[in-house]
Amino acid sequence: MTEQKSNKPRRSTGKVTLADIAKKVGVGAMTVSRAIHKPDLVSEELRNKIQQTIQEMGYIPNVAARNLASVNSNNIVIVTTSLIATENTLILEGLQRELQTANVQLLFLLTEKDKDWINEAIQYSPEIIVLLNMEYDANQAQRLKNLNLPLISIGAHKTDGLGINIGVDISQVIHLLVSHLLQKGKQEIGLLCASQQLSIFQQYMKSWHSACLQYAINPHLVLHGANHASFKTGAQLFNEAFLLWGRIDAFICLSDEMACGALFEAHRRHINIPYETTISSIGGLEVSEVCYPKLTTVAIPYKEMGILAGRTVRRLFNQQIAYKPDSILVRSRLIIRDST
Repeated sequence: MTEQKSNKPRRSTGKVTLADIAKKVGVGAMTVSRAIHKPDLVSEELRNKIQQTIQEMGYIPNVAARNLASVNSNNIVIVTTSLIATENTLILEGLQRELQTANVQLLFLLTEKDKDWINEAIQYSPEIIVLLNMEYDANQAQRLKNLNLPLISIGAHKTDGLGINIGVDISQVIHLLVSHLLQKGKQEIGLLCASQQLSIFQQYMKSWHSACLQYAINPHLVLHGANHASFKTGAQLFNEAFLLWGRIDAFICLSDEMACGALFEAHRRHINIPYETTISSIGGLEVSEVCYPKLTTVAIPYKEMGILAGRTVRRLFNQQIAYKPDSILVRSRLIIRDST
């Protein structure tokens, strides 16, 4: 059987090749290949020089480069440190819904912050890389730029010019709640936190300290639980807070589930909400509408962020829009209800 060759021209990838690395380092391509695949055969000094050049130039290893050179992979790689965090599941629900009819393949890379997740991601020959609540340092940012691939980051609002950012202003979230409580005459405000994705938690804590400094309130009324956010965790932390701090004016919970758990515990202890103390939360999930009393919460449009990201992925993939760095701020809103 005679093989039929397609007349369709190969896509020009513009990617860095093995030969480019070899030329920059001043060695042969075979030496570079050995440094990558059989590092023991290359001196440590030369190996380090080659690895540094690979990072600087954004070289994609052979397996990915072959795929990219021959045919579009249709792969969209989503990198995150958690697939079970409430924020992430809601974002992914919106993203997947928007891409249901798109001719793309979603690949999820579950990683840790200190791992070389960039190198792992490019092994899948991505057309687009999506970062879901991922933090990156200056070195990682430069490596991502060098890849010359479309990049979308979802999570906290960023203006660093790296890729397309779809984010919410975390500092605004805490400030909205603290400002509301101060207007209600509350001065002693405690923050109840559960175990959650580190990058998200760090953003909330930075925002908390900023708000405390701005409004001159005590920043040390913070209680952090070892378990993930849940009704049970909220009830436990509410109890512990009373043992440590006594009866304070107000509680802010970093999730609606925790706040509902705190409400249940307040009912059990015959604490009248909102008259003896208040409880508010972050999320804006359905549970905040059906608990009693109904929760004051800051609604974060996680699903809408995912839909917007999915729409952007689809348009980029179909070449309906040109790729260029952008920063899209998604607004959160304060919903005042009976719990405050």
